[in-house]
Amino acid sequence: MISKEEFVMIHTLKSRGYSMRAIAKATGLDRRTVSKRLKEKELKGYKKRVYASILDSYKPYIDNRIEQAYPDKLPATVIYEEIRSKGYKGSLRVVQRYIRSLSPKPKPEPIVRFETDPGYQAQADWTVLRGGKEPLYAFVMVLGYSRMAFVYCSDNMSQESWQACHEKAFCYFGGIPETILYDNLKSVVIERDRYGKGRHGFNNAFLDFCKERFMPKLCQPYRAQTKGKVERFNRYLKESFYIPLKTALKGSGITIDAELLNSHLFAWLERANRRVHTTTQARPIELFEQKEKKRLKPFIKPIEPLESIDKGAEHAFIANSLKEVTITYETTLADYDAMLKDTHAYT
Repeated sequence: MISKEEFVMIHTLKSRGYSMRAIAKATGLDRRTVSKRLKEKELKGYKKRVYASILDSYKPYIDNRIEQAYPDKLPATVIYEEIRSKGYKGSLRVVQRYIRSLSPKPKPEPIVRFETDPGYQAQADWTVLRGGKEPLYAFVMVLGYSRMAFVYCSDNMSQESWQACHEKAFCYFGGIPETILYDNLKSVVIERDRYGKGRHGFNNAFLDFCKERFMPKLCQPYRAQTKGKVERFNRYLKESFYIPLKTALKGSGITIDAELLNSHLFAWLERANRRVHTTTQARPIELFEQKEKKRLKPFIKPIEPLESIDKGAEHAFIANSLKEVTITYETTLADYDAMLKDTHAYT
């Protein structure tokens, strides 16, 4: 039985024009298995077996003892003797394995910048603009080669909104990259390494959305910085768009919501994609038009048009209210890059 991740992969690679032999080589699956699964529209589910451990009833005690000893460490042999006196009949190795699973992860390695070919990869994420009872979030997708960016604001991070924002991004770019890189969003991944090292358990609803469109990829655990192109744009978005707008509207009585942000967003985004990027020393829109756009897979599913900047009377009132207030979005990414150059590793 193959995993759903493998099922989605072989269908996506097939839609990209890969041969049966190439798919088998890329996935490590037998060609007969690939051929059989390509004939199926859906993968039949299966129940994962959960095996009880002889240590299960002693785990709360072990957890408590480790917590009591912190920051010191109790040897596994000591804990083993303690639970033996409480009736444990298993081996020391089982205890050692469980205690190792509770150890903190090793310190991450330094981030190394990498570049990708045109049309190969995008990076996507939610970023929080405002918390509390009336939160605001921004969906951000950045194409890895050109740094061409798309942003859309929402008052929720549901799976439905997540998928809708992807479609808006594909419509904005006019196509879909081969892969998209994410961190540990629950909208994307349920369990890392579920089927073995590097074989993750993705969110089923999102996997169905990805099928035959693109391959979802995860950055290394505890290293969200590896998707630094989108991480850095998240901060640029807040400092150059959201904060200036929020402070300009302070005291005006105007409610800042997702609709208002989106009505101002696309004009700002056009300017953001035309500024000179420090890393590439080029304008994202120019690299996109010259080399990346033609490498994207066509996006053919129709969606509703992106919201117009002109929202009618309400936004006319907002524009009039801002006549006496200067809102500038002229902070360049070069300024931002210079500020972070010595303190942030990025991709």
